[in-house]
Amino acid sequence: MRKPLLWLGSPVRVMVFAPLVAAAGLCLVLLVLAWRASNELMHFGPSVYAWSLDDYPALSRVMEPLTIHSSTGVTLVGRFFPGRSDATIVLSHGYGGNQDEMLPTANSLHEAGFTVVTYNERGRGGSGGEGTWGALETDDLRSVIDAVVKHPHVNPDSIAEVGFSIGADISIMEAAKDKRVKAVVAAGSWPTLWGYLHPRLIDVLLHPTSPYSPLSLWLMQRRTGVNLHSVRPVDAIGQISPRPIFIVQGLDDTDVKPHSAIVNYDHAGPPRSLWMVQGAGHEDLAKPGGALSSKRIAQFLIRALHVQVSGSAKRS
Repeated sequence: MRKPLLWLGSPVRVMVFAPLVAAAGLCLVLLVLAWRASNELMHFGPSVYAWSLDDYPALSRVMEPLTIHSSTGVTLVGRFFPGRSDATIVLSHGYGGNQDEMLPTANSLHEAGFTVVTYNERGRGGSGGEGTWGALETDDLRSVIDAVVKHPHVNPDSIAEVGFSIGADISIMEAAKDKRVKAVVAAGSWPTLWGYLHPRLIDVLLHPTSPYSPLSLWLMQRRTGVNLHSVRPVDAIGQISPRPIFIVQGLDDTDVKPHSAIVNYDHAGPPRSLWMVQGAGHEDLAKPGGALSSKRIAQFLIRALHVQVSGSAKRS
């Protein structure tokens, strides 16, 4: 008589299958945690600033709501602030932020006479879509320019871009292929997204809830259909020349290391400028009274666009 096979009770089978079941369980847990972390990459929580449009009455009085239908299939919301001149500056905020972040910069440029445009990047403040760390935001910015140049108060030959953090990177990459953009100010930019995120394989186990682990980043790319490795401002920045670029970097920035600005500057063509701001951290650049609100930025744009913004408009 044959002995019955003890499928569940066999010590050998337990020794073989128990580790496999445990490994499968661990993989499932890591996958769930990474999925949740990838949500954070795509949908940051709401951003709140110590300032709002109400704090800038000169902007509030002239503000026109702006709706942009992007080539990526999403609708973006923004604000149009007509100035004394039709020379126009398009401002792009940092990742996870919104257009309020750029109000201090918008106000200083508007005071100088410029027409100014702000907008909420994808997935932020009423704009559709999901964040992709610059992969699709660059195309969205192109669509913003497409919409802005049709406005009757805009001189299509006098357009510039000012970006902060990820906004700086998408400004660099967009302007590199868009000759309508005559000048760029990039504050707190990094050379490559992957170098900035610096994912480590060990983080899949050590920090499974981190949005910057390789597994979280892989899932985010699969879910959005983008390639984060393609976000490389350092490869595009040289194409902006001979149009001027002004790179701004805080020396106390612990988020984007100061060396990042030097790398981008080295790859930029002339005319190029670099301002390493003493005592400034990353967020300090965009705050009221920060580098982006300084007269130095306005003066750079006045020279770069060859327009007179203190009085009536003068087309270049």
